[in-house]
Amino acid sequence: MINKFIHNTKVVSLTLLLCSVALHAQGAKYPSLSESQVIMVGDSGKWDADKVHTLSVVEANKEGYKYWGYYGLCYYGGGQLNLLKVGLVRSNDLIHWDKYEGNPIIGDNCRWPNVILVGSRFYMFYAEYDEANDSRIVVVTSKDGIHFDNKSVVVPRERGMQNQNPFIYFNEQDKNFYLFYYSGIEKSRDSTSNNWNIMVRKSRRIENLKDANPMVLLTSRYTLAAPSIAFFKNKYYLSVEAWNSEKWGNKWVTLAYVSDEIDGKYRHLDNSPILSDNDACAFQYVFHNELHVFYSHCFDTTKSNWDLRMVKVTK
Repeated sequence: MINKFIHNTKVVSLTLLLCSVALHAQGAKYPSLSESQVIMVGDSGKWDADKVHTLSVVEANKEGYKYWGYYGLCYYGGGQLNLLKVGLVRSNDLIHWDKYEGNPIIGDNCRWPNVILVGSRFYMFYAEYDEANDSRIVVVTSKDGIHFDNKSVVVPRERGMQNQNPFIYFNEQDKNFYLFYYSGIEKSRDSTSNNWNIMVRKSRRIENLKDANPMVLLTSRYTLAAPSIAFFKNKYYLSVEAWNSEKWGNKWVTLAYVSDEIDGKYRHLDNSPILSDNDACAFQYVFHNELHVFYSHCFDTTKSNWDLRMVKVTK
């Protein structure tokens, strides 16, 4: 009788534990966000007019500025390679940004710049296109954060496919570098073959990411791209942009997922989308224990005009 009671108690305890875990997973949410702030717009009549689109930020502490940001434009490629340019901006508060007077620092075929500072060297990962609009991911390096060279291919071009939207991340928990990116088929003659995949590669050395095996984190039959990762309050938060007119109308949204492991199984959060009014291309960063989300907002869909905005976690 005692053994049966102990057995039943263990069963009940295990059941309660599993129920608790299930309820916790169902109730998981992205942290509360502040009101949105416009932090950057393109200059009228200039190379970036109405087209600022992505912002990658590093804490550089150079030349009187704590933060250095690298922004790209919304042009997609395919016949517009000369419009794919990169600008440098700098700030001390992550809200007010001064544009570098020598912009653009890269003036051709550079989309989605994403930068990490390793020691004293800057690494910029970005997408590079051909005339057919197929893309690959390359990396260039810099000693001063302004002049980049030494280009090498990280994710090679595949005919008829997109390999783009890189997000480079150093994980303090396991001391590995992780490259998140989107890989998929967007323009197949047979639309049922279209697919969108969020990929990740990891390596102890940033130079070896090109040889690392890719792993699929998420896959979709509707537009799912632009991954970004952040470790905050002992959780990994993955954000992606999405487009599905049946779900969200004719608007871009930003979805969010959570996992206990950086390359583990990600659960869709209950309050996702976290940004839903033609908001896309989010880059997440934790600076001094505060989670910031820099993203692009389309304020004129007829002309595909965008500005850059920021929200941060409030609690």
